[in-house]
Amino acid sequence: MHQKMPVKKKNVGMSLAVWIIIIVVLAVILFKEPSITGKVIQEKEEIFSENLNLQVDESGEYNWTLRNPGSIKSLKVSGSVTSNGTAKVYLEKDGERKVLFDSTRQLFDVNIHVLPEYKKVFQGDEILIENLLFNLRGFGAGNVNVRYSIKDSKGNIIAAEEEIVFIETQAKFIRTLVIPAEIKAGTYTAFVEAYTNSTILGSGSDTFEIMSKYKTPSIAELKYYLIALAAIVALVIGSFIGAYEYKKAKKKKAIVEIREKAPLAKISKLEGELKALESAYKAGFISKESYEKDKKRIEGMIGKNK
Repeated sequence: MHQKMPVKKKNVGMSLAVWIIIIVVLAVILFKEPSITGKVIQEKEEIFSENLNLQVDESGEYNWTLRNPGSIKSLKVSGSVTSNGTAKVYLEKDGERKVLFDSTRQLFDVNIHVLPEYKKVFQGDEILIENLLFNLRGFGAGNVNVRYSIKDSKGNIIAAEEEIVFIETQAKFIRTLVIPAEIKAGTYTAFVEAYTNSTILGSGSDTFEIMSKYKTPSIAELKYYLIALAAIVALVIGSFIGAYEYKKAKKKKAIVEIREKAPLAKISKLEGELKALESAYKAGFISKESYEKDKKRIEGMIGKNK
């Protein structure tokens, strides 16, 4: 007799091997870390420096033509302006001008720091911010509007205050901001902006952390809380059951005691009847026959209850 069973097992084994390979390939595709394949072309950047050496004593317009024309990604201009003069620096391309510097506007470098002991605070507490506003022009003292604010990660203002500060060359001061009690725990940013006539002259920021006053228990702590709660519930239930069983046992004991005392009380009552019977016989109130008959009856009842 020719058997085909081994061939069938072989086919099943091959199918199983194919499925295992497919599953492994899918797992590699699905769970491998994403990667980016491409070509990066890095352009070479060059830095050029030109000394214009301009000293202007009268009003006028001076043009600067690039010696090395190309795509400008950044530009830095240095110089000084006297207190009785003004200057503007701008770039022009295709008739469009972009102002880089205007001495008629107050420009400030704003440095702020949330004091170290206030880097982590609780909801409803306050933070102290150290502010340093520096007049980059070096002249032109005057009042500047300063806005202090707390913003979340999306830029939403959580709290804000404003004041007017007089600044000559620089000003350094500390201000307080109160954290709303209903704010969520997380990382927030303290902003300081200097402005005049709605024009931002300078800004600075620093981050800090707000912690929740009510700590959210971890999974391990929650497990212990649940165990403790279950133990308390079991203790309460056990106390009720124990009290019920105690009352039940006490009642049962009282019944047993009553049952045990009942025969004695009945015997005592029968003995009293027997004495009364004897007294009545001796006094001649009943006949001997009645006396003996009742005496026998009472003694029999006493014997049954003993």
